[in-house]
Amino acid sequence: MSLFRLDLKVVNESEERTRFALSLVNLSELQLTDWTLNFSITRFLDSASCTVGQLTQTGSFCTLSALPTLDAYQVFTTEFDMPTPPLQLQCDGILEAFIESSEHHCVAVTPLQLLAPNSVEHGIEPVESAQIAIIPKPNNLDPMQGVFEFVIGEAMYIESSMATEAALWLCESKPQLKLSITQQPARIHFKAMSCLSTAAYQLDVSNSTITISAGDAQGFGHAVASLLQLFENDTSLACVKISDSPAYHYRGMMLDCSRHFHQIEQVKLIIDQLARYKYNHFHWHLTDDEGWRIEIKAFPELTDIGAWRGKNLPLAPQFRHIDSTYGGFYTQEQIKEVIAYAQRRGIIVVPEIDIPGHCRAAIKALPNLLLDPEDASIYRSVQHYTDNVLSPALEGTYEFLDKVIAEVVELFPAPYVHIGADEVPEGVWTDSEKCQALMKKHNYQDPKELQGHLLRYVENKLSGFGKRMLGWEEAQHGDKVSQQTVIYSWQSEQAAIECARKGFDVVLQPGQYTYLDMAQEFDATESGFYWANITPLKHAYHYQPLQEIALDDPIQQKVWGIQAALWCELVDNEKKLQYMVHPRLQAIAEVCWTEAHNKDWSDFTARLKVDLAQLDKRGIQYRNPWY
Repeated sequence: MSLFRLDLKVVNESEERTRFALSLVNLSELQLTDWTLNFSITRFLDSASCTVGQLTQTGSFCTLSALPTLDAYQVFTTEFDMPTPPLQLQCDGILEAFIESSEHHCVAVTPLQLLAPNSVEHGIEPVESAQIAIIPKPNNLDPMQGVFEFVIGEAMYIESSMATEAALWLCESKPQLKLSITQQPARIHFKAMSCLSTAAYQLDVSNSTITISAGDAQGFGHAVASLLQLFENDTSLACVKISDSPAYHYRGMMLDCSRHFHQIEQVKLIIDQLARYKYNHFHWHLTDDEGWRIEIKAFPELTDIGAWRGKNLPLAPQFRHIDSTYGGFYTQEQIKEVIAYAQRRGIIVVPEIDIPGHCRAAIKALPNLLLDPEDASIYRSVQHYTDNVLSPALEGTYEFLDKVIAEVVELFPAPYVHIGADEVPEGVWTDSEKCQALMKKHNYQDPKELQGHLLRYVENKLSGFGKRMLGWEEAQHGDKVSQQTVIYSWQSEQAAIECARKGFDVVLQPGQYTYLDMAQEFDATESGFYWANITPLKHAYHYQPLQEIALDDPIQQKVWGIQAALWCELVDNEKKLQYMVHPRLQAIAEVCWTEAHNKDWSDFTARLKVDLAQLDKRGIQYRNPWY
């Protein structure tokens, strides 16, 4: 039992500000003198509004100092403001806390007391389980009579090497069948069919045979993904005829491994889930303000220093695990292992090295290279940092980029690299003599042009390695990158439409529908954010891409596809990760794959009921939409 308890409650709120009362209850006989309270909160606090003590904040990490003596069994109270509209969720409050005095003390944090907390008493409409429960829904499926019964130990006829990995996946997923591969005709036949389009497949399951047809490895993998969902028990399949292909050729998910570090096995599990729901891209967010997660041999400091957070380390604690050293990184050998695993599942791994903002971990790791001590620019990023942006005017910035890019492109076989480019705050570079000189040299009128200057350099560097540059919608700020850069829209779908009108290829990742870190229901106890909106399962499922754009509009051809995203400020363990991903990953899979006229909410939930039972069997967590 903790000797101290922290309570936080909302005492007043308006459309622009929220006022809190913080109480620290001493449950012990100890007297605290010369003590500080450290805590984490994702929102920005107005330090000047603090009534007792001095409040400082770096990112999510706050320190309250200059505090009065706290006697045994007494309560310390202070108040402060947050410049934000009314709060909706308990996770908007303090996440963790600890006390530093002559000793270190853990603090038990109670849930935020909201003025008007919402609660939801029931889930989605009840449904009967579907007889055939494939997600995403195939675009052409005919149920047939009967079942196919496997014979333990039977062989599968592989007509083309393109089918080998898909066949091995089936073997691994159903070890009880003891399946093997043969070059001789057999009841289970993987058949090459060159007339089928990319990623398309046909699946014919009768009482006596299974025929899987595709024209490429992707198609065979998607066929096995459907086959795995047809099992009625350990040895029998429902008989069907399926002819299927995707609505969009790019179907992805981004996982943030910087804010909290996720172990290799959890990354592989997500990749496996992506394959099961017919995604084909895994976007790996490897660097950010809170941690650098990829080994770069040219700069060991990036992981020696930039991968770790702690009270007395260059990177302050953030979010969770704030009272200990926290972090981790992936070695290049581990990354190769993940890439190989993903390739076997038909998944392209897209690395993201986020620049020029979101670079605090890199700057703290390499200050001699990346820090301009003469830059007096004043800014604050969305995540409350004042020192997280690379300088386009430092030679060290380009040395850093050259060496990092060289190792990244060598490591990742994907034909593209994502470079972030989002959320560069206003005010950056404005009071830097070097940056102002660079602007004058090139006759730039707006500091945003410096961002474009830097990104154009990276685009050209990547192009020299035969790679296309990908970036968030801000990558085109400053009008310097070419239309070879692919834009990922995140603030809205409209951003993608505007970029497509300018000639950019785009990927749709609107936070209003595809962000898996948004809370899943209008209930105060749910975890997540809601800057885009609360995103229940039904809302995610009903995303209709480019609904207002005519089918013959040329920008339809500029859309590669759709991507889901999980940012992990609040996701620090595998159970929470799985809970936030499922079942909205399944809903967005159907948006990516299934033609709009084939989608039906009630039909989806009937199939989902079966799918979630399979997740139970596999020990995978999810949010139950039926409660």
